[in-house]
Amino acid sequence: MGGSGGCFSVGTRLDSRPCCSSCMRYRVKSGMGTEVDEEYLDACPLCKGRRLDDYLESNGRSIVQCKNCGLLFVNPRPGQAAIRKLFLNEYIESEERVSEHFTDWRHDSLKREAALVQELLPAGGRLLDLGTASGAFLGFFCGQDHWHVEGIEPSAYAARSASERYGVPVHPGFLQDRQYPDNSFDVVTSLDAFMFHPQPQEDLAEIARILRPGGLLAVEIPGLRFRLLKNSGLLCRLIYGAPARLNAGVHLFYYSRETLGRLMAQHGMREELGVPERSPLHGSTVFRLLSKSYYAVASAAYRITSGASWVPVPKEFLIYRKETS
Repeated sequence: MGGSGGCFSVGTRLDSRPCCSSCMRYRVKSGMGTEVDEEYLDACPLCKGRRLDDYLESNGRSIVQCKNCGLLFVNPRPGQAAIRKLFLNEYIESEERVSEHFTDWRHDSLKREAALVQELLPAGGRLLDLGTASGAFLGFFCGQDHWHVEGIEPSAYAARSASERYGVPVHPGFLQDRQYPDNSFDVVTSLDAFMFHPQPQEDLAEIARILRPGGLLAVEIPGLRFRLLKNSGLLCRLIYGAPARLNAGVHLFYYSRETLGRLMAQHGMREELGVPERSPLHGSTVFRLLSKSYYAVASAAYRITSGASWVPVPKEFLIYRKETS
C-alpha cells in the first residue's frame, strides 16, 4: 500500500495493491508525516557485526547488509516511539475491507498453515497468535476442545472485529503489553508479521520465555530471493516503474531462512519444519495461471533442495521448536 517505493509510507497516498499481503493490514492516518523520529544502528542486531554496507534504497530509506552474517535491514529506521505510534494509530475503514484484505486473500494459506501446526501438535494446547489481523487463522482452531487460542493485534478495530467474529480473546496492542507468566503457551505464531518487529532479539526472548519447553514457534516470512528479484532491480522497473518496492521503514528486516534460523538459535529454537507458501492470487486469469505455474515449479525445487536459499519461492512457512534443556 503505498507509492512506488512500497506498500505505504507516512504522508503518501495508498495504492490499491500492496507488495505483500500483510501490508494490507495498515492504513496511515493523516498528519503523522510531520514527525521525525529515527534511530541508527551501528551494529547488526543478529551478530553484532559492525561492517554494514549499503545494499539498496527503497521508499527513501537505506537498506544495509551485514557483511558478517548477511542480514538485510533498514538503517536508519523509525525510532521505537514512532513505530509504536504508527501501528497503534492505524485503522481499518470497514468490515468489508477486513474481509477483503485479511480473510479472502489469506484464507487458503492460513488453512494450510493451521493444519501443519495441528499435525505437529495433535494433542492441542494453548496458542497465541501475534498480529492476528482478521482472526481467520484462529478460526481454524475454533470448535476444537483441545485447543485454546488467543491473539494480539496492534489495530484496536481489527482486534475487536476478530474477537467478535470468532469468539476468541484478541487483545489490542503488543506482546510486551500482556506480561504473560513463564511457560504459558504450547504454540506462538507470527504469520507474515515478524519483519515488522523492530526489536527481534527482545521479542524472541519474550516468546521463548512464555513458550513451554518443546513448544512451537511458527513464522511466515516473504521469500527473500523471490522478493528481491521481483521488487528490486530491472524486473521491478519493468513491472512497477520503480527501482525498488520493498516498503522500507515499515518492513524493518528482510530475513532469509538462514538468517532467521541463526536468530532463532540464539534463543534456543531449532527448525522443525520449513515449507514453501504461495502469495495470495489476484489479477487477471492469465496472471493467476502464470503465478500458479511458477509456484508449482519453485515449490518443487524448494522441496527437492531442502529449501535452498537460491530458490525464489514467494513465502516460507517455518516452524521452530523450543529446546527442552
